[in-house]
Amino acid sequence: MRAELLAPDDPRWMAFLAGTPHDFYHLPEYVKLCARQDGGEPVAFWAEADGFACLAPLVLRPLPAGLEADPGWRDAGAPYGYPSPLLRPAAPGPVPAASEAALAAFLGAFRELGTARGIVSAFLRLHPLLPLPEAPFRAFGTLVAHGSTVYLDLDRSPAELDRQTRVNHLADARKLERLGFRVLVDAWERLDDFIRVYDETMRLRAADPGYRFDRDYYLELRRCLGDRLHLGLVQAPDGAVAAAGLFTRVDGLVQFHLSGTGDAHRRAGPAKLMLIHMRDWAQAAGAHRLHLGGGVGCREDSLAFFKQGFSKLRARFQTFRMVLDPDRYGHLARLAPGARPANADPGEPGAFFPVYRRPAPPMERS
Repeated sequence: MRAELLAPDDPRWMAFLAGTPHDFYHLPEYVKLCARQDGGEPVAFWAEADGFACLAPLVLRPLPAGLEADPGWRDAGAPYGYPSPLLRPAAPGPVPAASEAALAAFLGAFRELGTARGIVSAFLRLHPLLPLPEAPFRAFGTLVAHGSTVYLDLDRSPAELDRQTRVNHLADARKLERLGFRVLVDAWERLDDFIRVYDETMRLRAADPGYRFDRDYYLELRRCLGDRLHLGLVQAPDGAVAAAGLFTRVDGLVQFHLSGTGDAHRRAGPAKLMLIHMRDWAQAAGAHRLHLGGGVGCREDSLAFFKQGFSKLRARFQTFRMVLDPDRYGHLARLAPGARPANADPGEPGAFFPVYRRPAPPMERS
């Protein structure tokens, strides 16, 4: 078994991706961007043995200062999105049992290597459309199911894609076209309009700070993704941007990454026109799937209901929680604000992981 933590400039990172189905979340430049946002170190766990190889993008983060932990201790978090571990066989068509055994061996190697490097715990987001055997994850930690996401099969005919779309979505989109709304793709000179409508949407939803980005983030995202990143804009008859979204296209998979609708046009539903247009654009570009994601936190909310109107296909979103060093984890859990038992189940409903990063409870008013 060979196992290492790779830096983003290690050629083995991109060499692995070149022969493995992946998404933009796995690209080293994207992981670097996320690490910069999180104040951490971008790495990928890489290992190979017995004809298989594994790669998992990670952001290694210093522990919260209030814990006064040993400076050599860290934890591993997932970059924003679905940067699932990837498993690659060296030969085609391995039997499932071989894949399970290989993944179990790699998770064991990660625990051993991570513990030696001072990594206390790891939190990974699994990719809904790049599934892996579940049994090894359950053996080495906790899998938590958060809900379903929506995706479109772009190998189906345009007529079938329309049949999969909610009737009122199609009707509203066609009405907007009759009124003079139109979709622009990659009009990057209007990036600031996207930022404006995205920020308006986040304010309306009272979104967590983790969903808010400054302008430099978008410029860097475009720089690191290059022609893998696309901007869709719905322009109103008066020239204003009514809705906008960022879409990525990697390895035949298009992701609906970030989007927003301007306050002045919210009732007209211009995002319906944008998604139908970008669906057709992605199909014409040769993509096989368009992943819309789910609701906020993968909940069954109004956002999820909106996305479900474009397809009947669903995928499951799960996270993986792993305690690499139980003794250190227990020590940190006892020091955390509002400490709870260190052996509390990290997969129980509402459980925060790692527990020592749980925000302090609000102070009670006297």
